[in-house]
Amino acid sequence: MKHDTPALSLDGEWRVTRWDQAPADDGPEPANADWLPAVVPGVIQYDLVRAGRLENPFGGTEAAREAAWVAESDWVYATDFDAPDLESAPRWGLHFDGIDTFAEVWLNGQLLGRTGNAYRNYDFELESSRLTPTGNRLVVRLRNHASGVADKIPEARERLRVTDGIEGRTGKALIRRYQRSFFTGSSLLNVGTSVLGIGIHRPVSLVPLPAATITDLFVKTVDVADGTATLDARVAITRTAPGTAVRARVRLMSPDDPDTVVADAVAEVPAGDGPTDVHLRLEVPDAKLWWPRGYGEAVLHEARATIESGDVVVDAVRQPVGIKTVELREELPSGRATFEFVVNGVPVHVRGTNYIPVDYLKVHGDEGAYRRVFELLVNGNNNLLRMWGGGAVESDSFYDECDRLGIMIWQDFYLHSNVYPDYDPEFVAEFAAESREMVHQLRRHAGLVLLCGGNEQREGWDEWGWRDTMDRFYGEKLITETIPAIVAELDSGIPYIDNSPHGGSTSQSPLAGEGHIWGSFFNSTKDPLFVTETCWGQESYSRPETLAEVMGLDVDEFAGLGWAERWQARTHLGLFIRMPFTDYHSEGGLREYLAALEVEQGMADYFALSNFRLRSSSNRGIVYWSFNKGGPLFQFGAVDYRLRPLMSHYVVARLYAQTVVGAYRDNDTVRVIVSNRSRRAVAGELEIVHVRTDGTVIKRWHQSVEVAEDTNAEVLSLDGYYREVIDRSTEVILARLSIDGEPVSEDLLLLCPLAELRTPRSEVAVEVARAGAGIWDLTLSVAGVSKLTQIDGADDLVMSDNFLPLVAGYPRTVRVTATDSSGAAARTLRVHSLDGREVTEVVLD
Repeated sequence: MKHDTPALSLDGEWRVTRWDQAPADDGPEPANADWLPAVVPGVIQYDLVRAGRLENPFGGTEAAREAAWVAESDWVYATDFDAPDLESAPRWGLHFDGIDTFAEVWLNGQLLGRTGNAYRNYDFELESSRLTPTGNRLVVRLRNHASGVADKIPEARERLRVTDGIEGRTGKALIRRYQRSFFTGSSLLNVGTSVLGIGIHRPVSLVPLPAATITDLFVKTVDVADGTATLDARVAITRTAPGTAVRARVRLMSPDDPDTVVADAVAEVPAGDGPTDVHLRLEVPDAKLWWPRGYGEAVLHEARATIESGDVVVDAVRQPVGIKTVELREELPSGRATFEFVVNGVPVHVRGTNYIPVDYLKVHGDEGAYRRVFELLVNGNNNLLRMWGGGAVESDSFYDECDRLGIMIWQDFYLHSNVYPDYDPEFVAEFAAESREMVHQLRRHAGLVLLCGGNEQREGWDEWGWRDTMDRFYGEKLITETIPAIVAELDSGIPYIDNSPHGGSTSQSPLAGEGHIWGSFFNSTKDPLFVTETCWGQESYSRPETLAEVMGLDVDEFAGLGWAERWQARTHLGLFIRMPFTDYHSEGGLREYLAALEVEQGMADYFALSNFRLRSSSNRGIVYWSFNKGGPLFQFGAVDYRLRPLMSHYVVARLYAQTVVGAYRDNDTVRVIVSNRSRRAVAGELEIVHVRTDGTVIKRWHQSVEVAEDTNAEVLSLDGYYREVIDRSTEVILARLSIDGEPVSEDLLLLCPLAELRTPRSEVAVEVARAGAGIWDLTLSVAGVSKLTQIDGADDLVMSDNFLPLVAGYPRTVRVTATDSSGAAARTLRVHSLDGREVTEVVLD
């Protein structure tokens, strides 16, 4: 929701000092303070690193340990600012999007209030007399995290059976801040894991408050029938001048012409001095609906709400609105269980990903980071983003971009793999306030399709041994009582489930609900109804460039005899010596090891996700874990900590396309499946070629295929053909599907482990053609077989594909697109085969 009256941003340059003495008698600041420059939004750790007072917490295990004192200390932020025209509004609001975590806010020597929850917004209302035209001083005193919950710890240890420090399960249970940064013994070990960010981590602004203010605008789709949409527009009004009578009006503008009104409603609001909610009914004929990616256009209207007193507009806001209906269907008319989203009456096949905050300490990123996030989400063919319970609420502009792009939102409440003190009325009240704010913020967004109580509490109770240590499921009341009451009260029209995973006799059952299906490769064969997290085999690291930028680490220093021991001393992370999906190994040094793990994770993802996409007929959605890595080192994630796409990104993108072909061996039969998850039947041409890796063709097949909408179909069965294979290490089978003469999907069926496939003619030839301003097409070909062709050097560009197999006679075209962040300079790309010795350099200018 955007107010027409602009706010004054107080972001930018602040000062910070450690609060290691009593405050001065005449104010909130310590005497003789040693001030350092600070950046807001930000965290104190980064300010200290810039000032040379702290070693990079990501530099290594010892550096992370030595950074612990920062979050264990108290701090003071200060800034001076000039106020705008104080006569333009009777009152003002000092608005904090977020503070991490326990703080006092002082203005001009007077205490305004306190904060205690990094997930919440805080507003401090001011009379104009509290401000001066120049020289206002804003001070924020931050207490260390432990001091904020010291009185809660003894009971938590007794009831919740938490025994670690504040950086572990104890802090996660008691402190309302970025949940994942509390180390809890997870396998996702990382340098800096237990370093807790502390600071003013979100924007600060000074907001004018007119006599009557619109504090919320929510336009809900009630019904769509015979092309006419019925909408309920709810306007929340707060009066700062008691007794003001106003008129509320909402207009819905045409998505094709922002000056054309398609619906209009008005209501008189009698005088009063408290909050008022006004409901206005809008009828939109010939309504254009909002659709998820791949199902239609993500049409957005603009809603304009005003409060008027006579001929004067007292306050005005505007926001995008998508007209849509959504239901969560868990049973088909036949009685068979399912788990699928139905948008505007159409069942949607979900292909999505889990999002992790882009900054481990500060949590939220800058504009450039978010631009890159959305470039890659679209490039990865995602139509849903799960904001999972270990993360954080993002800004309205983030969710606005999801709406614009047709990306559905699965929103968890912020409970993550832990128990919580639902016995404590103060904690429950704080959590309820946080949850109410979140629903208020998100319910207006067109992309929102599900509200979920949290992440893996039920799984913990069902499978992690909690039943043996606690007398009851602590935190269950939050997801079964507290949140449902808020969801009902705010009436968002969005379905709610109490946890992920959930369903069946246990939360991980594939027979009902949705599951986190990962770990053992056997799990990918269970035919689950819906997969909300999935990853396989071994995790990988970020790219060498990212390790250099984030950790200050040169991977080539870890080479030669003894490199693994030096690496373990730096990070306390040992090596994985078994790579079951590829048989690749890591001899040579850290650089080779990183590359091997990236291939290992990518191949594991490909085979497991192929089962869900091509061979799980009950499956109605895949949500990959995870889009991005939450730290620079060893973790799952298709995109690394600095948003460089890894092999898994392209693997997932290929399997998330609307139409996908796959080939597999079933005993001695080779079968080919086409998965069509579009809204229309497809007709195409299928080509199968059995070829030796030197390029010699053994046999070809060619046939026309038709596949109905939203279905998987077996289109070819080569009975007994596997017996015709002589040398599995030098033969492959390629399946390619073309529609309207253009290849749309292909699959390379390997008959042996990737490492054992011998490819003597794998050098890649490249032809470059400019396809437009900042757009190039690379046509890749090979004389034999390239098991994986990789394009390096395009980390800040967008490529249509990478890490792709090539077969002689079947060239592939990769489109490379420059983005706003990539600049106009010439780019040099390096193209090479996984096992090839030759590297082809390509200059894009």
